[in-house]
Amino acid sequence: MLGGRPLKPTLTLAANAIPNKGGQGLNLQHMIEGLGTHFELALFCRGESRQAHSHLVPPCGLSDLLGRIPMVRRLRDWQTLIAERHFDRYVAAHLRPARVFQGATGQCADSLAKAQEYGCRTALDVVNTHIEDFTSHMERECARFGVRPAIHPWQKARILREYKRADLIRVMSRVAQRTFLARGFAPERVIVATPPMNCEDFPQAQFNEAKFRISFVGLIEPWKGFHYLIEAFNDLRLPDAELVLWGGPGSRPVSRYLAEHTKANPAIHIRPVEVRALGYGEVYAKSSVLVHPSLSDGFGYVVAEAMASGIPVIVTENTGAADLVVDGENGYVVALRDVPALRERLLFLANNPARLRRMGAAARETARRLTPAAFMRGYLPGLERLIA
Repeated sequence: MLGGRPLKPTLTLAANAIPNKGGQGLNLQHMIEGLGTHFELALFCRGESRQAHSHLVPPCGLSDLLGRIPMVRRLRDWQTLIAERHFDRYVAAHLRPARVFQGATGQCADSLAKAQEYGCRTALDVVNTHIEDFTSHMERECARFGVRPAIHPWQKARILREYKRADLIRVMSRVAQRTFLARGFAPERVIVATPPMNCEDFPQAQFNEAKFRISFVGLIEPWKGFHYLIEAFNDLRLPDAELVLWGGPGSRPVSRYLAEHTKANPAIHIRPVEVRALGYGEVYAKSSVLVHPSLSDGFGYVVAEAMASGIPVIVTENTGAADLVVDGENGYVVALRDVPALRERLLFLANNPARLRRMGAAARETARRLTPAAFMRGYLPGLERLIA
């Protein structure tokens, strides 16, 4: 007790990210804000936080060096492996006892073990689907482009050890949860906590642009399925329509593919910008629809952001944000790699502007339900069971 009030239980968060920067940083910030009211937080990360006692993990010099060497930086799987192991070993070496330790997937094999030596209960924050699901789709699509997969086999092995060791696994969606349950995980061990979204941060689309704009937002990588969207758009041949890919290619083969298709179809545009820096109003609010054709995605923040902006979305059945989509009401869910289905939905929306607006309004109402309180209602019971 302190001043008549019970002390909060201690919780250590570790994530190789900068709070509020990028997808992982945004997820980390949500964790800090949500858990900070219930726990006394300590934080291992790569950037300061005002809401927790921060341990800044120094950058990995070897990984940074590999990223600067032209012939070597294409070995992205090695860069990731080296950087994540560096982060993990630093955390394990500097970790102190707490009631709960939470690590991010791929970054905590050693620190989970150290936490359990201290008697901590442990939670694993998983932002993707099960690694077997994720890598199977990644490897298939990368082979199509002749691109090296982004997950090294040793990294995959580390992640599988984390799954086995953690007391509790948090995923972002029921879609991701199913990939664990299908592999024999107990339902009470894999809990869903969907990220929150503040709709007030997103200007609402007015659908008054001169063209029917289809947007793709995110890394332009093979496993994101962007090429299936390009195929569908080329088949549409719609006048006064354009496809904008907001993001940068991660490899030379993808760059060549994009150059070939933008040359053949001037209505396809590549905008290698950071959406948050440019402004949500310039991207989502000036779009007619967002398409997220990912082959495997634990959630997909861009889908929730587009819905918060009041535009309908088209996602695959293996995108976690499909949890938010009521097919035909606020967007559409299509099968993986289903180019005809993508084409048909886009054609329908382009030819039915009144329906497009209604679906956009419904999408925004769906996003309004993604509150911080709802996020904690999904996650806190599992953590409370751990420390009970």
